[in-house]
Amino acid sequence: MTQEQRERKLRQQIHGLRVKKFHWPLDAFRFITKGLGYGESLKALPEDRLTELKALLLKYRKHGRPQAFTFDSQGKYMFFLMKSAGWTESDLRAFMIKHFSKTHWNLLNKKERRAVIAMLQNYNKQSEMKAKNTINKETSNGHPQDPQNP
Repeated sequence: MTQEQRERKLRQQIHGLRVKKFHWPLDAFRFITKGLGYGESLKALPEDRLTELKALLLKYRKHGRPQAFTFDSQGKYMFFLMKSAGWTESDLRAFMIKHFSKTHWNLLNKKERRAVIAMLQNYNKQSEMKAKNTINKETSNGHPQDPQNP
């Protein structure tokens, strides 16, 4: 088997993992691989980098337990913030992969965990401020104020 054939087979296997194991659309996969430093195109990668990416994808293990039960106490707080911010587990995983090259909360060090929590807290504060601003636009009788006709 030539190197070109081996690379082609690796690309097929990686895309098979993308579809069957992760259910990622192609755009999300490209975003993640670019964030990990592999670029957006698998065709541009040499065989050793393809093998490395495949090994990384194979290492990630999904399990049947609810997501909240896989975290420590600080992780449970982060999970609450994630849900209140309207993020999904996939959104959080993509964020952690892009910024820290790690696939799960338990793999982050203390500094990275604090950064994720601070980001989610900030995201929630911004959402609360937007909600407050829409509430403040109501008049005392409870009807929305029309900004063009005071």
